[in-house]
Amino acid sequence: MNCYIHVPFCRSKCGYCAFYSEANAENGVVERYLDKLEKDVKESQILYPQTIYIGGGTPTLLSVAQLKRLFGIISGCWRPNADCEISIECNPETLTPEKAELLRSFVTRISLGIQSFDPALRKTLGRNCSQSAIIEAVKLIQTQKFDHFNCDLIYGIPGQTLEMWRSDIGQAVKCGIDHISCYSLTPEEQSVLGGTFLIDDDSAVSMYEAAQQELEKHSINRYEISNYAAAGAECRHNVNVWRGGKLAAFGPSGAGFDGVTRSINSDNIRNWLDGELSEKDTLIPEARCREIFAVNLRTVSGWNRSLWQQNAVSWDEMREIFRTAMESIPERFYIINEDSVRLTPDGLLYWNDIAERVIL
Repeated sequence: MNCYIHVPFCRSKCGYCAFYSEANAENGVVERYLDKLEKDVKESQILYPQTIYIGGGTPTLLSVAQLKRLFGIISGCWRPNADCEISIECNPETLTPEKAELLRSFVTRISLGIQSFDPALRKTLGRNCSQSAIIEAVKLIQTQKFDHFNCDLIYGIPGQTLEMWRSDIGQAVKCGIDHISCYSLTPEEQSVLGGTFLIDDDSAVSMYEAAQQELEKHSINRYEISNYAAAGAECRHNVNVWRGGKLAAFGPSGAGFDGVTRSINSDNIRNWLDGELSEKDTLIPEARCREIFAVNLRTVSGWNRSLWQQNAVSWDEMREIFRTAMESIPERFYIINEDSVRLTPDGLLYWNDIAERVIL
């Protein structure tokens, strides 16, 4: 079982973000959140999680005492072994020496939300973070020597040039990362920016290609459309979920899947605290298999026969479903043979269209 814990608290709402979060939470809400989280984790009957991912929101907005309690809930109710990947998301402006030391004692992987090293571009994104905070946070992470260090960057920002994007990538590499997530800015309806900007597709594609060119120089390679890693530094939590692994989700807006039923927790913390039940959605086996197959096509390696064996639809049947879905798609977008199916670099750029064909 893979476990996701959503910590929905933020100092402020960034313009690009569509994830559920609460800025400037009322007094006592964080403690009530931890009380409810502890109850839910205890009742989960999970013993040995494969991976634990603590996301948000901004988990590191919690105080040192609150983070200690969060880690105590996890280690007191579950038994993560030495091989368990434990990730936490972190924003630079919330990291202190004491928090960094505490995180290093518990998590194996830290993900720093930088988005851009350029102050003007961060302002465009509504990302309220100073240059000095980024510099200090990177120093703290380097000092603590985390097992794995990821940073998040965004490209396709209005006013961003290809040179500026290459500079952002270069600065990220200098931080000592072994993993980087590069996301194209998209007009999410639920975000503050919403549809207030136009997407320059040609520019975004150039930046997408430049990311791979620059990172390959440092042996950091694309393994999924938006994710790059040094050998052995891939995010195991995400890989497991992309391949259809079971996911238990905790906290408001958390979404999980137990192998049969998908559940989504309330995206209102007050309703969640009051015990509102999760929404349930049971998928028939073929629909679920189509969904899993489409999601993992985002990865560079795609599917092979042995990876697929645990699913309800046979490999040969699923390969034929894919072949039929691709009938009007140029062959340069995919590679299919007896034992593997994957998208080509050109095909990855059109994953949305291809996934829609596979799922329907």
